[in-house]
Parts: sequence; structure tokens; C-alpha cells
Amino acid sequence: MPFASYTRYIGIILIIIGVVNFIIMYNFSNETLQLIDSEHSGSCMNFETCPHIAILNQAYLGYGLSAGILIIGLLMTIFGGCRPEEKPTKEEKVSQNKGKWEEALQTLTGDEKLVYEKIMASDGVIFQSDLVDKSGFPKAKVSRILDRMEASGLVERKRRGMANAIVLK
Repeated sequence: MPFASYTRYIGIILIIIGVVNFIIMYNFSNETLQLIDSEHSGSCMNFETCPHIAILNQAYLGYGLSAGILIIGLLMTIFGGCRPEEKPTKEEKVSQNKGKWEEALQTLTGDEKLVYEKIMASDGVIFQSDLVDKSGFPKAKVSRILDRMEASGLVERKRRGMANAIVLK
């Protein structure tokens, strides 16, 4: 399973922990306030020096902790699967496809083999007009050869403006 999936699961778990912690802290602070109200009965004259206030400060710290866990969980859930994938460079793609192209070349004969070699020499992509120039064949013959090669799944024609780009598969 990819790392991004684990990140999302961990994010969901952190959200649940944050919500549960928030509920616990809310109940704790309410109970503490009721206890302080029942014990105080005016015994603490100065609110700032009251020893019971330290308990409330701990509750506020718990709220902050819950909010932090919740925010981290949300961020992990939202952005956990957004790791950019490294795309291979053109040279890496060509080197990966060379073996496949070499196998396909073994199945061809005659003029198709020559045309296929010219496309391979151009790193797998060439304009049809350049292919006509490099092969020395007439346009119609190159077009028929490419039709057969395209039908057998060896090449693909991609329209680029007024020209065709020939791409090895």
C-alpha cells in the first residue's frame, strides 16, 4: 500500500483522537468549574491568586492540544495523497522503450524495417515529412507503410498543426 494511503488513515485517526480529546476536556472543565463554584463560596478574594485557576489553565492547554491534533489530522487527510510523482525524463523513457523497439524491429522486413529504424534513430518521434526526406521514399509509400505499422500497433500518428508526428509505441 502506498505511503499516501497510510498518511490519510493516520490523519483520520488523529481527527478522531482530537475530537475525543476535545469532548473529554470539555466535560473535565465543566466538572472542574462546578467543583470550584461549590468549594469557593467566596473564600478566594483575588481571582489571580486562586489555586483552583491552575486547574482551569490545564484544561485550556488540553483544548489547545486537541485543536493542534485536529488540525494536523485534517492536513494529513487533505494533503496526504498529494505527493508529486517523479516523471521520467525523455532520455529515461527512450532507454526504457529501446528494448521493446528492438524486439519489434526483429519482426519487420524490407521497407517497414528501414522506416522503423529511421524513427528509432530520432528517439522514437519524428515528423512524417522528415521521415519522407530521411527514407528517400515517396510520400505515398511512406504513408502506406505507416498505415500498416499503425494497424499492427507499432506506431501512432499524432496531428501537430498541419503535420503528423510519428511516435513509436
